[in-house]
Amino acid sequence: MIIRVLPVQIPKLWEVIKFACVQADEVNKENMPSYFNELLHSLLSDKAQCFLRLGDDRTLLAVLITRILVDKITGGKSLFIQALYSWKSADDREWQDDFNFVKEFAEHENCKRISFESRNNKVWKIAEFLGFKENLRKFTLNMDGER
Repeated sequence: MIIRVLPVQIPKLWEVIKFACVQADEVNKENMPSYFNELLHSLLSDKAQCFLRLGDDRTLLAVLITRILVDKITGGKSLFIQALYSWKSADDREWQDDFNFVKEFAEHENCKRISFESRNNKVWKIAEFLGFKENLRKFTLNMDGER
């Protein structure tokens, strides 16, 4: 079961959200204060959304952070999946059920597309299974030697 966390509930779950985002977004230690400041502000102001996947016994299985982005030229909306972290591996049916929930949310918000970024091959395979198509490739050359 997936539930949406309301902005007023974010402080109660903040430590869990932070842990999941550090794992999923691979946040560098020196960037954590500004990253979490912006994320907390966005979640509390509903500029970012938090969803939880719960087991039948209401144990926390996964955290999902999304953002609704608006194209500055067309005005069209898209749902960006910022972070997804799961404590338990999911089978294809669970992924499909979760994705159906995300699709319904995106449709409700009048989004024309759903997107995400990942460098994880397992995530790419799940995305293809769910019907995503590769849109672009992003290349980066870090001048400070970091990944």
